[in-house]
Amino acid sequence: MNSSTLISNDVQFRMTKSNLLARHPLNSPFAKAPIVRLQGQPVLLFTEQHSSLLQALEAKKVTIFSECRSGFCGACKTRVLSGRVTYLTEPLVELKTDECLPCCCIPTEDLELDLSPEGATVVTYPCRKTRSQTQAASSSRTTPNLKAIVLLEQEAIEE
Repeated sequence: MNSSTLISNDVQFRMTKSNLLARHPLNSPFAKAPIVRLQGQPVLLFTEQHSSLLQALEAKKVTIFSECRSGFCGACKTRVLSGRVTYLTEPLVELKTDECLPCCCIPTEDLELDLSPEGATVVTYPCRKTRSQTQAASSSRTTPNLKAIVLLEQEAIEE
């Protein structure tokens, strides 16, 4: 079953995967793409190029078991530490409030999952120096080593 039926204002809409994706908050021109973290480690920026959370995680080489890829079996059931998801198809598996099925959902906001980031291609940021580190580095380049100057002067006097 690919679609679910939604009744609103006495009008019946057939919500397919493509309709849900078209109405997803990510498709707004001002939307911020959700960041997906695994145990605190940022792993991916979820964009419209990903068809599901599972597909995006697999593209980043995150180890996650899956079978049906449609929300029927529950093999990919994952604990959500923070954030929310929207289901593309209604899962047939019973889920707790802090669980999701990555095979049939997409994040609607920043999301943190209880999955190991080990082996995954993670997002890394270059280490930026703080203002005090930059000042210390620049002052050490301009200030001569006083101990070396004293030793050189002592050697000159002794000669």
